[in-house]
Amino acid sequence: MPLRTLAAVATGEVDEADLALLASAQRSRLLLALAAAQDRAGTPEAAGTAGHSPASAPVTRPAASWAQLAAVQRSCPAAVEAVLHDPVVAAWAFRLLRRLAHGAVATPADAPLWAGPPLLGSLAAAAAIRAGARCSLRVPAYRGRLWLPSLGVTGAVARGEWTVAGVECGPGGTVVYGDSGSVRLPDDLSHPAEGWSPLPRIGTGTTGEESAGIVLDHLSPYRDFRFLSDPADHPPPVLRAWDTLLGEALEQMRRGHPAAYRMVAGTIRSLVPVGTPGPLRPISVSVPDAYGVVMMSLPDDVSTMSATLIHEARHQLLTAVGDLSPLFVPVREGPERLYFAPWREDPRPLRGLLYGAHAFAGVTSFWRDRRHLEGERAEFEFALHRWQVRTALAALRNATGLTEAAGRVVAGLAEEAGGWRALPAYGAPRRLAELCCNDLRAAWRAAHLTVAERDADGLARCWSSGGPPPALLPAVHAVVAGAGAVAGAGARGVVVRTWLARLWLGAREDFDRVRSELEAGTAGLWETAGATAADAALVAGDTREALERFRRAAPGPAAWIGIGLAGGPQAAPLVERPELVLALHAAVVRSGAKPPGPEELARWLRS
Repeated sequence: MPLRTLAAVATGEVDEADLALLASAQRSRLLLALAAAQDRAGTPEAAGTAGHSPASAPVTRPAASWAQLAAVQRSCPAAVEAVLHDPVVAAWAFRLLRRLAHGAVATPADAPLWAGPPLLGSLAAAAAIRAGARCSLRVPAYRGRLWLPSLGVTGAVARGEWTVAGVECGPGGTVVYGDSGSVRLPDDLSHPAEGWSPLPRIGTGTTGEESAGIVLDHLSPYRDFRFLSDPADHPPPVLRAWDTLLGEALEQMRRGHPAAYRMVAGTIRSLVPVGTPGPLRPISVSVPDAYGVVMMSLPDDVSTMSATLIHEARHQLLTAVGDLSPLFVPVREGPERLYFAPWREDPRPLRGLLYGAHAFAGVTSFWRDRRHLEGERAEFEFALHRWQVRTALAALRNATGLTEAAGRVVAGLAEEAGGWRALPAYGAPRRLAELCCNDLRAAWRAAHLTVAERDADGLARCWSSGGPPPALLPAVHAVVAGAGAVAGAGARGVVVRTWLARLWLGAREDFDRVRSELEAGTAGLWETAGATAADAALVAGDTREALERFRRAAPGPAAWIGIGLAGGPQAAPLVERPELVLALHAAVVRSGAKPPGPEELARWLRS
């Protein structure tokens, strides 16, 4: 890989040549996977474990489908390229190859082996239909629907979980049929018709060009890497919301953030809409095997859509780089080291730390450039994400598991982050960003670090004796999964405090309403997410009220960290070393003494 491309990927400043190189490499990788899967499907071992299609409906052999695909490639290369451009093809192909080559265990996202390799017929049929070429194929169909990559899916023409659909196509049109019916595809496959659902292209604006915009894939059976999926029935208002929001985000980036626009337009090919587990849990996920696809929930506004696309496009870029040049040294012995990633509640391996830092660097630069347009909101997001990236870079600089290529990425990120130093935040955005940063770090420490019981008991004896704390406080170690601390301690408070801060800065009337509802116990979704009236008071800057409310709250890491955030320097150990305060409190309880409050322990530790 050219060092120039690696440097460009590090900062997101990729040009058309960089994007073409990475896309070409992904295409080659996909072709190798398809060829390998087709070869493996013909081995006696694969045939012996594949099972059989329904006796009345044998499928077209993978070799015949491969030959059909090759014939279309010779006569109309663009048709095959359009099919291979669908990221779901790669998601299916690599999963299938792992099963055939390595005996990977079947998951809910896998077809039975008799249907896996013959699904190559779906690719061949889609390419033939695009080219107007003749074909006659019998293809596995999930729940009777024929999947035509890059085009859409048919209605059910056959019965059963996995069955077989026939497809006949030529200059006169295309017919798909099965044991329970048939569908004639419309001449214009971009429009829905009876028995036909096309993949919609959204965000095209007024261009009307087929190449413009991004595909919204709510139809393909392999669009979700977790399991096979039926087509999702999104009503027209929802589809319009996706179309409008994406179109406005692309235009926002094109006008104000040209480098980000070039990166997003050159990497993201399709969006898979998914729901969220809660009101404060937006989702966006990139799938390593499916270059160009992003699974995401519908963002609240245009700038959030842009930031999400930039974040995921950076994931796509770094994944493509990692396929060409390894980024991590394999861990040969012992468990993989885990790190504090300041955008996650769980400890992350080195891969997660590097990928997250790279993605959030792009988000940070986006919000930096939005400050003159979006004021306090952008100032807050910039300050928050800048701290996250700096914290991650501090760990990455000392990490021993990075290759030379990854080291160049880290160096590029450090150079990018260096340009942010001279941009201080002021006023409410700074206060809230500092509050959220301290909150994130404290909650992570409370959940994932602890003190050895013997050391904590020794500390408790010092406290009980009335003497000062030792000059050297006990060391901490990582919590073993399932032991030593409450899983997710403090995490719910962190999420809601950060989102309350966003609400306070961007929609003050909505914040005031939510705060009143929290005080009255009628806040609904916010309460379900873990928000309290104390959290709202803290975010609003009413620290005295917040402190009193946290003191009256049920004891626990979230409330104690809240006391530390509101209580000033004397309560600082509840933020700086919450795991130590928790361990000391537990040790005092084990000793049989009356447990003191968290502020008393914090003051003692500072004495």
